[in-house]
Parts: sequence; C-alpha cells; structure tokens
Amino acid sequence: MNAEINTNFKGKRVGGFMYIHKSGQKLVSSNYSDAIEKSLLLLRDFSTWNVIKLNIKNPEKLSFLEYESFEHAEFPILFRSCQVDLKLKKIQIRQHSKNNPPVLHRKELLVHPNHPDRAKFLSLTAQLEDLGAFKNIVKLGTKHRWEDELTKLNIVINDHVATPKRQAT
Repeated sequence: MNAEINTNFKGKRVGGFMYIHKSGQKLVSSNYSDAIEKSLLLLRDFSTWNVIKLNIKNPEKLSFLEYESFEHAEFPILFRSCQVDLKLKKIQIRQHSKNNPPVLHRKELLVHPNHPDRAKFLSLTAQLEDLGAFKNIVKLGTKHRWEDELTKLNIVINDHVATPKRQAT
C-alpha cells in the first residue's frame, strides 16, 4: 500500500507516524482517506478531535487526537486521544496527563497549506529556531520540559510571537 500523500502536503512526520490537522484531512492519499472515513463511523463518543495521527506502515491503525485550541494556543496540549484499529473495529479512548501533558510543536506542518493561520505558525517556529529553542526538541515533548526550556533560554511567547526576555540590569 502506498503511504504517500497527494500533492506536496506531508503533514508532520515523527518516527513511523504522520500527524495532520483536520484542515489537511482531504490532502491525504486514498488509502488514508478511506481509513479516516471508516474510522469516523466508530467515533460517536469522540467528536472533538482536531489532529489525526496516521500509521505510515499500517493505515488501518490510526488515532484521533484532541488538543486544546489549535488556532489560539501556541503549543497546544493533548487532552485525549482515540486509537482506532479498523481490522478489529475497535477503539480505545485515553485521557492524557493534566499535570504534564504532551505538547505540540511546529503546527504549520500539520495544517492545510491554505490554512489562514499557517504563516503565523511558521513565523513562530522560525523565531524559536533562531533563538535555539528546538536544539533538544526530542526531549521537549511535554508541557513542563518545554516551559523549562523556554525559561532557560529566556524566551517569552505572546500571541504567536517569540522574543528574548530582557535581562534585569
């Protein structure tokens, strides 16, 4: 089965998975769009998702993720996920840590290329790269570690703009 995406849209790739925002859902190849459509029939109790996690090697296993406000939160935290196994026609809903949940970076990779906020997301990522915030990104996948890194680097983020915090003189 071909696991590639139609057009140049690739979503966000992490390991053997591809993450896409709802807005990019129609850009995936037919094997994924078929799996998504079949999965949606099983999600009666999980309608608040905004990101899909696709298994690149097995389109029949995917997850629907509910992050906090994708457009408003610079780094949305994961509230809940719903893993779907189409072969078994089984779903499993999981609540994520309220204390230290997973956090999402590089939102511009997940959204449709025409998403109205894509430029703002892309700009924030570029600013953070310039400030060195993504050097240890593998270790920064949870809220506390991410916030600690931003504090260590004296970075303040407000309304999708990252700036170095002024040092007291």
